[in-house]
Amino acid sequence: MEGGSLFTSGFAGAHFNWWVGQIADDSWWRDNSASGKHESASQIPGQSRRHKVRIIGYHDQQEETIPSDQLPWAQVMYPVTAGGGQQASYQTPNLRQGNFVFGFFLDGVDQQVPIIMGVLGNNAQTKLKTIIGTTDSNFGPTSGNAESSKGETDPNKTVPDSDLVITKPKTLDQQDDTDPPPPGVKLNKFGLRPDKSLTREQLRDAQAARAEADARGLTGQEREDFVMKAVADGIAARKEAAESPTSPSQPGATKENADAVHQQSVADVKKNERQTRKIPLADPYNSVTSSMKNIQIILDNLTKDINKVLETARTYVDAATNVLNDIDQLISGAACIIAKYMKPILDQVLQFILKEVHKAIAPTVNIMFPNMRHMVSDLKEQITKLLVCLWEKIIAKLCDLLNGILRNGLKGLLDALDSSTVTPNDEIPKVPQCYVEALTGDVLAANRDEITNTVDNIIVKVGVFLEEISKTIDLVQSGLSGASGAVPSIDGISGNIASALSFSNLKFSIFGCDVSPKIPVSDFYTFATGSNSQEESQTPNVNATSDKAASDNVAPQEVPPKPFATPPRDTPSVYLNADASTIEQIQKRISGLA
Repeated sequence: MEGGSLFTSGFAGAHFNWWVGQIADDSWWRDNSASGKHESASQIPGQSRRHKVRIIGYHDQQEETIPSDQLPWAQVMYPVTAGGGQQASYQTPNLRQGNFVFGFFLDGVDQQVPIIMGVLGNNAQTKLKTIIGTTDSNFGPTSGNAESSKGETDPNKTVPDSDLVITKPKTLDQQDDTDPPPPGVKLNKFGLRPDKSLTREQLRDAQAARAEADARGLTGQEREDFVMKAVADGIAARKEAAESPTSPSQPGATKENADAVHQQSVADVKKNERQTRKIPLADPYNSVTSSMKNIQIILDNLTKDINKVLETARTYVDAATNVLNDIDQLISGAACIIAKYMKPILDQVLQFILKEVHKAIAPTVNIMFPNMRHMVSDLKEQITKLLVCLWEKIIAKLCDLLNGILRNGLKGLLDALDSSTVTPNDEIPKVPQCYVEALTGDVLAANRDEITNTVDNIIVKVGVFLEEISKTIDLVQSGLSGASGAVPSIDGISGNIASALSFSNLKFSIFGCDVSPKIPVSDFYTFATGSNSQEESQTPNVNATSDKAASDNVAPQEVPPKPFATPPRDTPSVYLNADASTIEQIQKRISGLA
């Protein structure tokens, strides 16, 4: 038949030629697809969903005869469940560079129209090369995240957490020391596998240990235990060295396989941490106790986060330079969250002081003339405004105050990090409730003088007011010469902090027969286990907070807020809309002033 190869009897039938090949570097074919949303098909750079494939036995491995840009375009055969795109029936191929694919030539013996029918899955234990488009990587196992041999990288290509392994890749020799045993294999008391012979490194350790045991005169089981312990110590030392950043990088940081579907990834670890992280739950019927429990939960989460950063710093030396910045952000963020839960405690103290002030002034109304009683109402309003204004100032600086208190508590750890003296044995302890009580007491003690001075000022002014009222009553009713003694006193309204924290301003039972609301028992919530409560031993003690607030040795330092957009001292001056002569004159004036 005339008309070329597409019109021969060998087209898609008589000469069915199978092939196996590898998808080439995606820098040669990825630009055929539009990288984002587009309005028209004309904006697609080329016919997309096609791939450059280097076919084994047909194209050379060295890229000397047929470079990657000269490889034929391979179409993809979709299953019948995918459809061909008509009437919204379609699927997109999930092929990546480095995949081994197989198919046939649609044009038979001409072998210019390859069709991809399927893909071969990668094995989890196969080491993948990290550069594609070279003699070594062609027809070899290659990562889909491999760097192009041209040095180009796709800015849109990022490795997701679900495709990152949780252990550092190692060499085969290192794996013998570090990999955990398969299921069903029991280790001996030294952590060694009895079913596996010793490696060369382990044999060297054993020989050196036997020589030392002979020198010490050890015999029998004591000698064997000494040798086995030496081998175990050597394995532990090599494991620590293999997981350190000083060891050479090895391929295998990504989880690119089709068989190890249950292999843990970074996404699994992050998901587990989020599902088990405690979320504080507030109790509206006992705000003080609930807030202190919530503060303990926040601090417990903070210590776990700090410990995680420290573990990263211990394992990877290059992360140590940023560990202080990470911990600094963790402390600052936790301080502002704690401030949210500290506010109800301060509100309780404010309500207590206002109640005591109004209670002290209330009897005055009974002895005043009716046309003067409005002055008491005005006085109460002014007192309330004054105290509320004070509390707004206290709450406004609460975040910085708590930041300073937390840093003071973690001073030893921060100093150790700054001097690089943190050791693997350093651990962050759990946060007891007594620390939360002390923290709350420190906040109250830090603001005690300001609160006391304001209340004392109120006492003086109210005392003057009551004295004037007494004089007025004496003048109007001369028979009541001792009326001044009947005027209530305003002294001692501040009371005790413990009384303020246990003070209840609202009664839920108004008529006496009301059913009391059910007090919630849950203190926190996790996505993994649901709601739960703190241990009874962790119930806050307001008396301990009161004692701490009354102490005189508390001097927490506030962390000043960072100035916004302040240039450093060495930043050169910038002159906008000025020519060279003007800039020169300005610089001369500055140098003359200096």
